[in-house]
Order: sequence, then structure tokens, then C-alpha cells
Amino acid sequence: MDIPILIQRTIGAQKYGVTVPDMPGCVTTGETVDKALSNATKAIYGHVGQLIEQGRPFEIKPSEVETLLQEPSYVGGIWALISLDLARLDDPPVG
Repeated sequence: MDIPILIQRTIGAQKYGVTVPDMPGCVTTGETVDKALSNATKAIYGHVGQLIEQGRPFEIKPSEVETLLQEPSYVGGIWALISLDLARLDDPPVG
């Protein structure tokens, strides 16, 4: 499943902030757009992993980017889709 994210330049800082509209509380940053994308993937998997570890129910129902574009707080950013494969959470950690 593809999860939409929004990357916006952080005002007053040389970073990009990442918002995951369909996962309240799941945010990250990056010094470049590429790093922000990479960090977003890690943040999403980490967020979902924590919910599972805590036994908290969750349902991920990705929004359409076209719908999210109507939100005033999401103006002026870069939209991207992060592919989420929940089966990856079943894999044991490497290292």
C-alpha cells in the first residue's frame, strides 16, 4: 500500500519536515529532500512497529493526495508516496 507524505521546508531552519497525514504523530525531518524521504520510510515503519508492540489497534487507510491538496496547512510542499509492506514488520531485525 502507498502512504502519502508531505515534505515542507522548515521555516527558519535548513531542514525539510515530513508529515504523514494518515498517521497522526508520525513526523520526521531531513537535511535534504532525499534524506527526508529516507527518514520518512523509517519513521513510518517505526511508528507502525511501536503500535504493534504496544498492542494498540490501528487501521491504515491511505488518503488520496487529491483530497489532501484541499487542506490549507498542506500548501506549498512536495507530495510523495511511500510503499508500506506490513510483511516487513514480521522480519527479525538484522545486525
